[in-house]
Amino acid sequence: MTFNVEKISSNQVKITVNVEKEEFDNYYESEFQKILKDVEVKGFRKGKVPRNIYITRFGDGQVIQNAVDRALTNTYFQIVNNEKIQVLDDPEIDINYEKLAKEKALEYTATVVVYPEVELGQYFGVEVEKLSTEVTEEDLNAHIERDLRTKANLELVEDGVIEKGNTVVFDFEGFVDGEAFEGGKSENFTLEIGSGRFIPGFEDQMVGLKSGEEATIKVTFPEDYHAEHLKGKDAEFKIKVHEIKKLVLPELTDEFVKELEIEGVTTVEEYKAHLSEHIKEEKEEASQNSFEFDVVDQVCKNAKVDIPEVLVNRRIESMIEQEEQRLQGYNFTFEQFLGYQGITLDQYKEQARVVAEADVLREVVLNKVMEVEKLELTDEDIEKGYENLAKAYNQEVETVKKQLPLDRVTYHFLLQKTVELLKEKAVVKE
Repeated sequence: MTFNVEKISSNQVKITVNVEKEEFDNYYESEFQKILKDVEVKGFRKGKVPRNIYITRFGDGQVIQNAVDRALTNTYFQIVNNEKIQVLDDPEIDINYEKLAKEKALEYTATVVVYPEVELGQYFGVEVEKLSTEVTEEDLNAHIERDLRTKANLELVEDGVIEKGNTVVFDFEGFVDGEAFEGGKSENFTLEIGSGRFIPGFEDQMVGLKSGEEATIKVTFPEDYHAEHLKGKDAEFKIKVHEIKKLVLPELTDEFVKELEIEGVTTVEEYKAHLSEHIKEEKEEASQNSFEFDVVDQVCKNAKVDIPEVLVNRRIESMIEQEEQRLQGYNFTFEQFLGYQGITLDQYKEQARVVAEADVLREVVLNKVMEVEKLELTDEDIEKGYENLAKAYNQEVETVKKQLPLDRVTYHFLLQKTVELLKEKAVVKE
């Protein structure tokens, strides 16, 4: 056997294989013997049919086909394994049948998608910004208001008009091209103005209306609206306002703080200190997550790689499987989920494609950095990796080790070590 491996793109190779007549004859003979063992012809015992009788009755087409299949399988996988070709999909086989008929020698080409080559750009010392972790007065006030709102009351507005932040009880009915549409009508519906629950522009047009007032609101459904028959459509809504309510927040006092039942916190001063610490932790975590994402994103942008479609499709299928498992916990099927979202499976896949492409790009680039830097795990890396998993799962380290043996998490730990190295070498923009 002779062969040649030709790179025809960054993620595709063509393997040309010649199995000479002498070698192919061996496959032919082997397959002929297998067939003769099982063939039955009247006048001969099973397995005792002479070769010339078999060929006269049946020809040797099946023998040749079996020999081709066996030779092709053996030689292809031998080449792939010996040459360490990282194939991603089944090969596209093209057999030279003219040579096979004339010479009984096998010549074929196997075109196959392979793991993509990555040309790294700058990956050490990339410059990225880091989010501020400073706790501002605005941050503190926003969190305080959020807690105050949990104890707030809605009071009826007797005289006055709708303002942003008010809660309104109203009737509405929607029309497209003068016709009422399904799901576009409700009575005594409650809506907080400014919450963004309705179509863009709807809530803004309610501002300034009085209790008891009727109005017509004109909007356009977004192009990505979940109901297919309403996407991009102009619509009119006839509404009637029944009640306007405003949110009245309680005062921030020691008594209010005690009602929150925060351990070790009983005064306004202690509460603000507790909030500041909590906000600081949140902002530090957000800053670290953003920094990591931006570093890896910049490294990926600096790299040159052509991602095979097969890898993206596999990632999409993996995302669907994960979603199915998540939904099972709520006794919900994936088909029900699609119906609730008002989309088809193909539409879901298309939406998932952007995330899948980014995930695959990130993985192949990090793999290349890992390879170039010859990264290996130390005992310290392994221990740190398990500690991080234990923290994420809120379990003891030893429990996680039993549930996730090292061979299942080695690659994950290596990826994380690669990311940590990139972060360590990155430059923070001032």
